[in-house]
Amino acid sequence: MSRVVFEYKINSITDHTETIRELHLELTNQPEFNFKAGQFVMLHVPVPDGGKALLRAYSIASSDQDKKKFSLLFKSVETGKATEYVWALKGDEILKFTGPFGKVFFQEPPTEQIIFLNTGSGLSQHMCFLLSKMNQYPNLKYKLFFGIRSEKDIYFQAQLDELKSKLPHFEYSYVLSRPSDSWTGKKGYVQNHLSGIDYKNIPTTFYLCGNGAMIKDVKHQLLEIDGLDKTKVWSEAFD
Repeated sequence: MSRVVFEYKINSITDHTETIRELHLELTNQPEFNFKAGQFVMLHVPVPDGGKALLRAYSIASSDQDKKKFSLLFKSVETGKATEYVWALKGDEILKFTGPFGKVFFQEPPTEQIIFLNTGSGLSQHMCFLLSKMNQYPNLKYKLFFGIRSEKDIYFQAQLDELKSKLPHFEYSYVLSRPSDSWTGKKGYVQNHLSGIDYKNIPTTFYLCGNGAMIKDVKHQLLEIDGLDKTKVWSEAFD
């Protein structure tokens, strides 16, 4: 059976940094698109000779309660075909997608504490979880660690501050691997900051999204060294 192709019109484009672009999209050819928080879609990237489109996976970065619109975050990749395509968009174009795909869902009933560790555009999946579940579970202890290179790569601060104003126990930190000397926040890699989290005495679920090396390091620490139950560690690699 052929998969339904969903066509989305670009409502607006936001360039958060030199390497992060967000597309705000609206469904045009179907009554609705249903997905669960944490899932991704496949963007059909046209090829110049009219051959078979290339397929690239992107996690949805907006609430799963909206059946007509979603937003996606893109990180530019040097010489990447999808990067070339997405950065040439001006707005109003129609993009084609198939999906949803993926089985990294928000585990319910949730544990008392939720830890999100992400890098680059891996933030998208965790924003989707937070925006989709915040009204249902406003009192959980949410902690988010967002790994980027330097100050110029910081984005989504306003959106994270808005979540902080609505969720009494939400905390977030940017973790910079190449900060300037004046940076006073967290440094290094997100996996270096596990020791500062109390997850051994508080029932905790981890969600990891982004760089494969980060995910491997975190899983090694949590599962092999600390002996956490693997049902408490969920990951999606963006490589």
